[in-house]
Amino acid sequence: MDSHQLHAFLALAETEHLGRAAARAGLAPATLSHHLAALERSLGTTLFDRLGRGLRLTETGRLLRGFATRIANETAAARAAIAEQERAERGTLRLGVIHSFNANLMPGLVAEFLGGHPGIRIEVREMVASAIEAALLDGELDLGLAFAPATRPGLGCARLFDEALVLVVARGGRWAGAAPETIPLALLPARFATRRMIDAALAGLWTPLVAAEVDAIGAILALVRSDAVGTILSARSVTGPGLDCRAIADPPPLRSAALLWCVSRYQTAAARAFSALVRQRLATG
Repeated sequence: MDSHQLHAFLALAETEHLGRAAARAGLAPATLSHHLAALERSLGTTLFDRLGRGLRLTETGRLLRGFATRIANETAAARAAIAEQERAERGTLRLGVIHSFNANLMPGLVAEFLGGHPGIRIEVREMVASAIEAALLDGELDLGLAFAPATRPGLGCARLFDEALVLVVARGGRWAGAAPETIPLALLPARFATRRMIDAALAGLWTPLVAAEVDAIGAILALVRSDAVGTILSARSVTGPGLDCRAIADPPPLRSAALLWCVSRYQTAAARAFSALVRQRLATG
């Protein structure tokens, strides 16, 4: 049985009259009769007793009416839910974001988006760039905020803005005026895209004195404030008091922030709306 047959059956069940049922269903009487006959053949039973020009549900017909009504209600609910989701009025939006963007950019973006789309539930996951790319391709995320260019095929990438990588030291500390190549550094491990960018930027300039590798930016900045080490990070990553940023080259090395998505996966209305918001607020070129 199909939706057309059930639609015809319910119209007949409600009116128990072929002409009135045809008018309610918006079908010709002959078409309605065809749907009913096909439904009865597929089920191998009689759904109506024929009483002259009238009809009366059989016991089997009354049983089917309950199921058909629930199916019709669920179908209508599904259509309404899909329509709401396509208008970005409901659903879940899954975002993967690197640490510095999560700390500095996401609160404002998420607050603005929820203000315009209160029915959307947002999941923000702080991840390294490589994990964001993998999760997008696996369908675990809808959008990512990481770096350009993307390193994996199958990802769409919209560059948003560039930011400088800078040397960070304790304000007024012993490394404040030291030559960069003499400062012991605490850096992110090589699994972080920012570390790989740092290594590439410093190649041919000077060899960094890596005293520690720490996988949390907050811990790195705490070490820098203690005046034990310096570090190299993006300027946006440097938060809190007691720190100074210095250029490490002229021109300074840049990293490019980007919005990422999987090109082969359907983008929901919520994802499209959030993408538009990100581009409007962050894109500089």
